[in-house]
Amino acid sequence: MDVAHHYVGIDLAWQPANRTGMAVVDESGRLRTSGVVRSDDEIADWLALHAVQPVVVAVDAPLVVPNATGQRVGENLVAKAFGRFNAAPYPSNRANPMFDPPRAECLAHRFGWSVDPDERGSAESPVCIEVYPHPAMVSLFGLSKVLPYKSGRGRTPDARRETFGELMDHLEAIHELQLSSVRRWQEIRAAVEQTTRHMHLEVIEDEIDAILCAHLAWLWHHRPDALRVYGSLAEGYIVAPPPPEREGSVVEPAETAGDDPATRDHRLVATFGRTVIGRPTGYGGEERERVWKQAVRAAFQGCSLPTDCRVAIELSFMLAPGQTGRNEPDLDNLVKPTIDALDEVLGRRPGTGSRIEADDVRVDRIMAFKQPATGEPGAHIVVRELPPR
Repeated sequence: MDVAHHYVGIDLAWQPANRTGMAVVDESGRLRTSGVVRSDDEIADWLALHAVQPVVVAVDAPLVVPNATGQRVGENLVAKAFGRFNAAPYPSNRANPMFDPPRAECLAHRFGWSVDPDERGSAESPVCIEVYPHPAMVSLFGLSKVLPYKSGRGRTPDARRETFGELMDHLEAIHELQLSSVRRWQEIRAAVEQTTRHMHLEVIEDEIDAILCAHLAWLWHHRPDALRVYGSLAEGYIVAPPPPEREGSVVEPAETAGDDPATRDHRLVATFGRTVIGRPTGYGGEERERVWKQAVRAAFQGCSLPTDCRVAIELSFMLAPGQTGRNEPDLDNLVKPTIDALDEVLGRRPGTGSRIEADDVRVDRIMAFKQPATGEPGAHIVVRELPPR
């Protein structure tokens, strides 16, 4: 008996405790079902029930992360192509313990999926590729910028529900998915229309992203010219469509572009990543705190973000050998002085007298980790401009 071939989309959470969206389309491209799981075993059970024989698995999560610090080549290339559409990816590297190794890579090994982007997949030899929904939305839907359906400061549930509706309209326009005839999609649509809370939209968000990923998996096998590989297996890659061609648009490097908000959509999103060597020290650490701040300032010397942008910061602390047991610093105490030392990048907060503090009111997202150092102690710090609210 022939086994049906499947094309799977996974909006993979970086940690198993968080929600992961799952979706599968058939050989014709029609959505068969979608859902939400959490653990790796739950992913395995879901696949065994709904996608026994995947041909292509498209995962929205870092898959091949060879770099110890900084940004992967694929991320840099996608940022250059889609930065003007507010669709630049978040940097990933092995300094972040969640990507050492990446969860997506571990799943690919578990299920025997190749991660080579030179392969198109088959029932006998499935391939897993990394995708990113935001650039795909921009190109497939002809958007001028990414739809702001994610949660963010100032976005009310009503505004997000309206944006979700627009996103779902675009997805329903993809003929192959045949969403209007899928019961689960009808349930998702009804849930969006009826909800009044952010948390309900966030549950739906993972599933919707997975459905788009499943369509990209199907395109990868059936219409390879619709997608391209940004990067390589050796350097880290992301699969996405070519960017839309916009008449007269010019992409300028973020470091040299002006701060005029009217030109913000026509340049790259600014991202600075630096590795700081030294002993990470928390607030109130006196001389050690001063030395740590000095090391952070020296690493980011000459880096500055546009004065009116919002900011995301990722902090991966590698603790010194003596910072264990009762001497281990609290993570929240490490964050404050480190961000204050980014006063050149963020600008200085006014009204603090002789104290030098960064203008951290601009920071909308912080992701922080700590672990014992396997080499030199310090921190890897990424500061990134966010799209306008």
